[in-house]
Amino acid sequence: MTATGRSAAAGGDARSGWCRAGLALLRDQGPQAVTIDRLCGAMGRTKGAFYHHFRDVDAFHAALLDAWTELHTGDVIAATSGPGTAEARSARLGAAAVGLDHALDRAVRGWALHDARAREALDRVDARRIDYLAAIHRERGRKDATVLAQLEYAVFLGAQELGLADDRERGVPLGRTLRTALEWLGGAGHAEGTRRQRPRSSRAPGRRRV
Repeated sequence: MTATGRSAAAGGDARSGWCRAGLALLRDQGPQAVTIDRLCGAMGRTKGAFYHHFRDVDAFHAALLDAWTELHTGDVIAATSGPGTAEARSARLGAAAVGLDHALDRAVRGWALHDARAREALDRVDARRIDYLAAIHRERGRKDATVLAQLEYAVFLGAQELGLADDRERGVPLGRTLRTALEWLGGAGHAEGTRRQRPRSSRAPGRRRV
């Protein structure tokens, strides 16, 4: 690697370090804690070091949201989109979802309630996650793939809010039940249920059509 390449890599690593510190502050203390003073205290660095990498706090907030997007969505999709069946990808995605920092997701969602840039980032992440889920459902031949993806994602968000998403004792049974419900809604079970609900013939028993 050239000297220029090493310098660029070091700069990227330093920015990542600032972002990791910012994400930790956001998760543990909320968006109001993500200030330059607190960041510098957490990093043990000076304000000059901060301004070497970020123009101002707004630029840092943008970088912070980008980092969260990649860590919690881009990297997860990349890690679970490898070779194999749609069922295998779905299983890998479920395992990856358990390992997310759910407190951080909740913090970003809370931030988005009163910050337009955070709201835009959250909307993009929600849409990307739903699209990925829908693609898996579609590949598995399920009906109404987008609706199923929205339902699955809504359950995931509810599990996050209830503290179930990272609780294996309670979250695993929930996930198992959800998968069973999705199989029924998107496959043969749904069709079978529809057939069972067909109205009976109004003809009297024993009468034959002439």
